[in-house]
Amino acid sequence: MDWFQNTLGAARWVYKPMPYIYHRLPAEEDLYALFRLGATLHSRAISSVVDLKDRLPMRELRRRGVKKALGAGVTCTESTDFTAFWPILAEVLQTKHGRTPVHTLDEMLLLHERFPENIRLFLALGSDGNPLAGTVVYETERVAHAQYIAASAEGKALGALDCLFDWLITERYADKAYFDFGISTEQGGTWLNEGLLFQKEGFGARAVVYDAYEIRF
Repeated sequence: MDWFQNTLGAARWVYKPMPYIYHRLPAEEDLYALFRLGATLHSRAISSVVDLKDRLPMRELRRRGVKKALGAGVTCTESTDFTAFWPILAEVLQTKHGRTPVHTLDEMLLLHERFPENIRLFLALGSDGNPLAGTVVYETERVAHAQYIAASAEGKALGALDCLFDWLITERYADKAYFDFGISTEQGGTWLNEGLLFQKEGFGARAVVYDAYEIRF
């Protein structure tokens, strides 16, 4: 720790451990080291995760959404057409949160080009073949992590996201250990988006915490 203080002139060090679901082997030595160094909990976000080897049943509300989407001819597929999805994502983020995506379209295209096996796009398509909803998935050996999730107004009305996530969980990623919907908190975990959490839990997801620890010098 003296190196951080003397060389970098740092007054504090914030460390985010990898959530256990991403471990290939038990590996929480870092948590013990943080304890020994007197670290304190800096923030705690809550992520919603489906155990794909021991899934909880979907709630009836989500099942009805899947049924409605399938009845309307919605289909789900993997795609490389980020250009078609990004306007949907941008509109949802701007309308709901007054924000833009963390990554620009060009940045996401570059990331996908460099890591095509780990960064994937999945779309729910209407009967006319146009995208209604989608999600970007960051894929590891054990976990499929949904990074961006969005649906158009028509997609919401048709239950397109319900259909898409049902397909991802029960078919596309059934061989993974976990499906991670991502966090539903802001402001270091002090604010919980209960509506978003309810939606994710409807697919059988339950909580895994994303912690950050702080050491002050």
